[in-house]
Amino acid sequence: MKLKQRIFDYLCGKQPERDPRFPHLDQPLKIMIVYESDYLERNDAIKTIRQDLLRRQMDVTMWGYVEKKEITTLILPQSRVLGLNDYNWMGKPRDYVINDLQTEHYDLLIDLTTRPLLPLRYIAMYTYADFKVGLNLGEGIHDMLISLPDFTPEQGEEAAIEASWLYHQIMSYITTIKSND
Repeated sequence: MKLKQRIFDYLCGKQPERDPRFPHLDQPLKIMIVYESDYLERNDAIKTIRQDLLRRQMDVTMWGYVEKKEITTLILPQSRVLGLNDYNWMGKPRDYVINDLQTEHYDLLIDLTTRPLLPLRYIAMYTYADFKVGLNLGEGIHDMLISLPDFTPEQGEEAAIEASWLYHQIMSYITTIKSND
C-alpha cells in the first residue's frame, strides 16, 4: 500500500462519527458536487448537472480536480477546480483548501468521481454534509454507495459521460427511496 493511501486511511479513521440524514428532494437543498475535471476545465457535463439541480431549486456548489499545476478556472463561491498545487507532497489538501471547504455545511454531497482519485476522496471526506453519496470505490466516506458491474472508467470525454450517467443513477435512487418513505 502506498504511503499517500496509508495517510488518507489514517486521517479517514480520525474523522468524527457522523449521523447521516437522508435528503428530501421535495425541499430546497444545499448540494456539493465533487467531480473530476476535464483537462481543459470546460466540464460541460458537470455544468449540465448543475443546471438540472438549479431547476429543482437547489443551491449548488461544485468542486473539481484536474491533475495539472496551473488551473485556469476562476475560484468562485459556487465553483472551483483544484490542481496539483492545492495539495502537499503527502497528497493532502493544503490548509487553505480545507478551510475554504469547511466554511459551508451541505445537505447533500454528490460525488461524481468515477475512479479512486485520492485528491477528490479527500474533498469528499472533509466536506461537511448531512448525507454523502457516490460510487462504491471502497473508502468508507459515503453514506450511500452506488455499485456498477464491470465498470472501467477512462479519461477525457468518456469520463464526463460516465459522471453524467452516475448523476442520473444517484438521483434515481434518492428519488425512489424518498418515494417509499
